[in-house]
Amino acid sequence: MPPSKKRQRLSQRQIRVRDLERDAARRSLNANGMNGSLPPLPSSEEDDVQIENGVESGGIGTLFGHPYGALPYGNIHLVDSSKNHPDYVRHSGLGNLRVLNDEQLLEILSFVDGPSLAGGIVNCSRFLYVAGHHEELWRDLVLRLWGEIGFDVPDKTHADGEAEKQSDGVQVNHNNSGCWKDIYALNHCKSKKSSHHPEKHKPVSIQGIYSDTFFRSWLCRSFAYHPSWLSTHTVQTIDHSKLTTKVFLEQFEETNTPLLIKGASSSWPALKKWNAQYLIETTRGKSFRATSGAAPLPAQFTMDNYSKYCKSATEEAPLYLFDRTFAAKCPQLLDDFDGALKESCPFWSCDAEHGHDLFGLLGEERRPDHQWLIIGPKRSGSCFHIDPNCTHAWNAPIIGRKRWIFYPPGVTPPGVHPSPDGDDVCMPISLGEWFLTFWDAHVERRSHPDVRKRPLECTACPGDVLFVPHGWWHLVLNIGDSDSGSFNDKGMSVALTRNYVSASNLSDVLRFLDTRKNQISGCRDRHEAVQPDELASEFRKALSHVEHCQQAADEEKKDCDSGHARLKGRWTELLEMAEAEAKKGWGCAAWTDIAQESFCSIPEKKNVEHKSSILERAKLQQTMDSNNTSATSSSCEVFTFSFL
Repeated sequence: MPPSKKRQRLSQRQIRVRDLERDAARRSLNANGMNGSLPPLPSSEEDDVQIENGVESGGIGTLFGHPYGALPYGNIHLVDSSKNHPDYVRHSGLGNLRVLNDEQLLEILSFVDGPSLAGGIVNCSRFLYVAGHHEELWRDLVLRLWGEIGFDVPDKTHADGEAEKQSDGVQVNHNNSGCWKDIYALNHCKSKKSSHHPEKHKPVSIQGIYSDTFFRSWLCRSFAYHPSWLSTHTVQTIDHSKLTTKVFLEQFEETNTPLLIKGASSSWPALKKWNAQYLIETTRGKSFRATSGAAPLPAQFTMDNYSKYCKSATEEAPLYLFDRTFAAKCPQLLDDFDGALKESCPFWSCDAEHGHDLFGLLGEERRPDHQWLIIGPKRSGSCFHIDPNCTHAWNAPIIGRKRWIFYPPGVTPPGVHPSPDGDDVCMPISLGEWFLTFWDAHVERRSHPDVRKRPLECTACPGDVLFVPHGWWHLVLNIGDSDSGSFNDKGMSVALTRNYVSASNLSDVLRFLDTRKNQISGCRDRHEAVQPDELASEFRKALSHVEHCQQAADEEKKDCDSGHARLKGRWTELLEMAEAEAKKGWGCAAWTDIAQESFCSIPEKKNVEHKSSILERAKLQQTMDSNNTSATSSSCEVFTFSFL
């Protein structure tokens, strides 16, 4: 072949490779390491916070250096390219696979088993070493192998407990490098009945890694919240000793206004007794389910293992323990607060004459889920959501503080995009991404010309109880005892919560049960519970006391003169009034009546799926494989309302 033709063929091959690279970049949100929607990068100094037109900007520090040395893709333009290609580490480390972008590469690696990933792929090149240690890869391996049966978590305490310095001078503590690879190694050896005890993984920092894909997940889990983020307190606050039932009902529950009640739980035994060791001992032999919006599967934890996980978790969206059956599993935990709640907050007693916890009329087994034990690592929490079934709620932090941000009914928070019918919502998958991306927009909302549309904020401490009215969007961030946001402030954050129906939201609940059957939750996976199609009629029967007295006597072993039964006439009157209000329309602006044809269409949901991340698509694929459902119906699951 003449040299000129050979050069021409090589040139055409190079052009084809270049076109493939460009096509791959266009097909994905994350190009070859470059992400156009990377959250604002942190400054190096906390005092760089600037106030411009009343809006905070800058000043977001990070708590530790990237454990594997990854830098934002933009840093590639600062590299001296006189000797090598500026992205030489990636190009040389991937070979022909460099036509794939980093997100696609991670998707391929998600099909590799643990031994091949740890013993082969991560040893092939410097770039694959970093890619193969992506925290979410090891998390998904663990969950697919042992998520349903439970797994052990190693104690992540570093031998010397001190941070080490990378070659670039950045301090890195191995406790911040993640825990899932160590969890995999421990349980792999255990499954093979090996006496070998695996050493804790110590990451090696690699120079020349430029990837927004790798950097973004680290940034969203390692940012340091500035103290100014916690300084605003706009939720009304009252000391529990000065709050009467009449004031609570008339000024807060009936007006649907959030309220922080100081000292309301200070006398609860739970506040004095609960710590990690007490919870471990009290729940010994029991397992608890934890989930994450970014994880493909849930996980079963013992309290001991979950406590260890909370000390070491560093992923962007940690697994969150949200257990609805804790009272049946461990009655002692219920005894530690239930009786004291009725004394300190009599307006939340099931025997209250004003009509509280009306779903309780259905019976404990038949009602929707209503109480949860909530545990998560510090810096975890729940993204914006509206509580289920049109219910009010109260939330009491027992260990650790909680930062709350509320948006009024009908006012959508920045970065949150619900569908017109309310079935689905698209939002950042993690708290870190929301804070980094939309904090400035949130600060602007604080000075909205219409005071009724401004957000409310507060920090709830152990001893406080927060009233969460129905229809309010709210975000919750678990924080430690210090406003510095130090990553050394680790461990469990523990809280209790209950959702309820009362006279103040009964009309909206009835309308919701009639018109939003596909959004009813808390009963679908329990055969003994009243199912969504019958819940409205059965609830009305319970309020009318059809066969209720006999039901109460059988289930609760009480006579008809106790509890709810004493107020038979009151419930009937409440039902009549609520039915009349429900016919007039919604009492809360969070819900509207929209024609069916204006609901979010299937093609629109496909577009949402197209913009989802690799983790969301992995979760979608897992759902499709297990349920044999279509991609269209499964994609809705990724963005359905959370009610943590």
